[in-house]
Amino acid sequence: MVTRSSRYPLMIDPQGQAITWIKEREPVMREKDTIFTLNTNNLRDCLKFPLENGWPVLIESIENEVDPLFDPILEKQVISKGGKKKTIILGGGEPLDFDDKFTLYMTSRLANPHFSPELAAKTTIIDFTVTQVGLEQQLLGRLISIEQKQLEEQLTQLQEDVTGNTKILTDLEDNLLQQLANTQGSLLDNVEIIDVLANIKIKSREVGEKLTESREKTIEIGEKREAFRPVAARGAVLYFCIVEMI
Repeated sequence: MVTRSSRYPLMIDPQGQAITWIKEREPVMREKDTIFTLNTNNLRDCLKFPLENGWPVLIESIENEVDPLFDPILEKQVISKGGKKKTIILGGGEPLDFDDKFTLYMTSRLANPHFSPELAAKTTIIDFTVTQVGLEQQLLGRLISIEQKQLEEQLTQLQEDVTGNTKILTDLEDNLLQQLANTQGSLLDNVEIIDVLANIKIKSREVGEKLTESREKTIEIGEKREAFRPVAARGAVLYFCIVEMI
C-alpha cells in the first residue's frame, strides 16, 4: 500500500517503525537531506529540488492537518506543457518543474490522530501501530535469531519449501486440466494423457510426503520457539508499560 497506492501514504507511526523502514528503503533522503517537518523554514523552497529531480521526501510529525501548501501535490495537480515538461504550482508561487519519480511519505507520531475527511480522501492512511501481540511476535523472532539463529533459518527455509511444493502441485493439476480440456476421443487411447496422469501421481506423492515432513518439522520448531515466548511476552509488556508512563 505504501509503494503501490495511487495516493501518497500518510502513516500512523507512534513507535517509529514506518520511519525506520522508509529511511532504509530510501537512503537517498539522507543523502539529499529531504526529511522535513511542517515547521521547516522555507518549506516550499525545500521542496523545489526534490520535485524537479524526482527525489523522495519524508514529512515527519504530521498531526491532524497538513499544510494547504501540499494540496497540489496530494491532488497531483500537475500541468503538462508540450507533452513532455510537467510543472506544479505550490502556494500560489511560480510553477515548479515536476518529475514523475517524485514520492511523498508522511508520518504521524500520534497514536489516535483525528484526520479530516478531506485529508483522508487525498491520502492513503496506513496504521503502523504495533499491538502487544504483534510486538511479542516480533520480539520472539528477534530473540530466536540471536539465541537460536539456526532454528529461525530452518523455519524460514521450511516456509519457502512448503510454498514451492504447493505451487508445484497446483501447476501439475492445472496441466492435467488443460490436457483434459484439449483431448479429443477416448482418454484410454490417449498415451500423452496417461503419461501426464502417471507423472502427476508420482509427483503428487513426492510433494505430499514433503508437505507432511514440513508440517511435522514446523510443529517441532514451533515447540522449540515457544520455550522463548515468555521472554518475548515480558518484553512486550515492559514496552507498553513504559509507553503508558511517558
